[in-house]
Parts: sequence; structure tokens; C-alpha cells
Amino acid sequence: MPRLLLTIVIALLLVTGASCRHVSVGGWKPVGNGLPPNAIPNPLAVPFVPREFVMDEVSDEIDDYFRILREQRIRLTDNILTEGWIDTEPRIGSTILEPWRFDSTPGFERAHATLQTVRRWARVRVIPRGNQYLIDVKVYKELEDLEEPEHSTVTAGNLRHDNSLDIDLDEARLTVANRGWIPMGRDIPLEQTILARIQERIYQGRKANAEGSHP
Repeated sequence: MPRLLLTIVIALLLVTGASCRHVSVGGWKPVGNGLPPNAIPNPLAVPFVPREFVMDEVSDEIDDYFRILREQRIRLTDNILTEGWIDTEPRIGSTILEPWRFDSTPGFERAHATLQTVRRWARVRVIPRGNQYLIDVKVYKELEDLEEPEHSTVTAGNLRHDNSLDIDLDEARLTVANRGWIPMGRDIPLEQTILARIQERIYQGRKANAEGSHP
């Protein structure tokens, strides 16, 4: 695509910044803690509903963005509900030419994924707590670290992927399969979108069940 046309498309995307599938988070104007004043709490507290229902809704929503790698359902063990969780596979971020995908939120994130190779993966926890569930959604973003510039003759012989810093390996997912990617922190806008959709799903399902129980 010619650079001028690409620039025009990205400009239009940044101006509109809209998608019928995504949930608005107040124009995303960060405050001191990096969140908009009307941000959805993360973890999100939702009413206590059947555990299979809440896991089905969370799993179905996450599947709209990522391919699920591992999933542990909530279980009742010795009269105690265990924590449920979902891990996803990393996925290359969707570009402005892929409007049917929702892993890149409108605006900056989709433009960034168009101009550079980024990927995301998610970890979700569903924590039973008293008369409610806490749904913790974390989406991590990584930037590709090429061994050499594209279309260049620069050697790649000296590139290192190891790291001598004392970090949480589980948090950073520094495995062999993930070498060559630079952690960029969490994708808060996508987390907010997912939380809003999960909240909507659970409350709508709860309302439908309540209405269906009446004659």
C-alpha cells in the first residue's frame, strides 16, 4: 500500500476511533494512576452465579480475542470453591486492514499494530470470594525484536535474547518460544473492553434467568 494512502487511512482511524463491537471507556483520558476516572475495577466483582455459567461467559469472551491455551474451571473441593483461570496463546495484533478482529482497540493500538509487529496474550483469573466472583484480566503486549533491520545486510550474529535482570519469569513469560519479543507492559484499554463485555454478559444472563424463572 502506498505510504500516502496508508497515512490517510491511519489518520481517519485516529479521528473516528470507533467500533461497534468495542465498549467505550470514556475517551480514555488517563489520570494519575493511568486509568480514566470512570474505569471499570480490575479485578471486577460480579454477582455469585452458577460457576459453570460464569466460566462459560468468561471463556467465550476471551475466545473472541485470543486462542485459549489452557483453562482451569472452578471446582468444588472439600466444600471450597477453587480459583478458575485461563491462559491464552500470543497473537499478532490486528491492523487497520482487519476490522473483524478486536484484539487491537481502535485508535493508537490499532495504528501501532499496523506500523509495527506487536502481539498480545492474556491471563484471566476467576476468584470466588464470599457472595461474588472477582474477575482479574491482564493483557500483556510485546514488540517484535528483529535480529536485523528488514531489507538490510546488517549481521545478526551478536544479538542476545538473554536477560541478566532479576525478574519474575512467570510474569514476563521469558520462555524459548517467546525470545525475540520485548515486553511493553499491559494493554489497559483492551482489559477495560474485555471487562465491560464480561460484565454485560453476566448481568444479561442473570436477568434472562430471573425472567425465565417466573411463570
